[in-house]
Amino acid sequence: MTNRKEPDHLDANLPTTLPISIFAQMKHNVFPLLSIGFGVTALAMILGSTYSPSGMFIGENLVQIEVQVLPGFYMKPITFFTFTLFLSFAFGLYSPQTRQRFLSARPSILRTLFIGSWLVAMGSAFEIMYQVVLWSAALTVQGAVNPDVIVNQYPVSANPTPINIVFASKIIVAIFFMSIFLIDYVHRIDRIKQEKAFTDRLISYR
Repeated sequence: MTNRKEPDHLDANLPTTLPISIFAQMKHNVFPLLSIGFGVTALAMILGSTYSPSGMFIGENLVQIEVQVLPGFYMKPITFFTFTLFLSFAFGLYSPQTRQRFLSARPSILRTLFIGSWLVAMGSAFEIMYQVVLWSAALTVQGAVNPDVIVNQYPVSANPTPINIVFASKIIVAIFFMSIFLIDYVHRIDRIKQEKAFTDRLISYR
């Protein structure tokens, strides 16, 4: 008859391995966590400003006030929203899961996404120039001292409620840079796939 003795190292290592495992998982998923965190922050900012008392123009309540982001550092809600939206988008693309999906995507899908991103960049670039010209002209004609109060009232058929120029401009700028970021991202993915295909061909010839 033998005495069975349970190994002591299992219980001894349990308290230390669990925090290490959690830390390793967080380190592996740092980009997805950052993407989700910035996305939730952007959503909370836009919803919080939307449900606050607003003026008669679209986006006015996101421009006319400033919130304290850090001690002594204030920012307009629309500026904070565009920054966090871009960071959420960028970190989301560089998460391991998203990169793997792009690396396994068919070339036709990547080409379509590449062309579509350039189309969005072209349209948003024009809108940026249009907003700047409209902003400058409105300041000259209206003689407004505060540039944050300028609104676009046209076209009336498609835009029955005037939209704040600062609000529209920052949204369009965010869209432009997100499309440029996606263009560069797809280009990098395509280059990685081509290099991998070239390496596989070299190995197969040996």
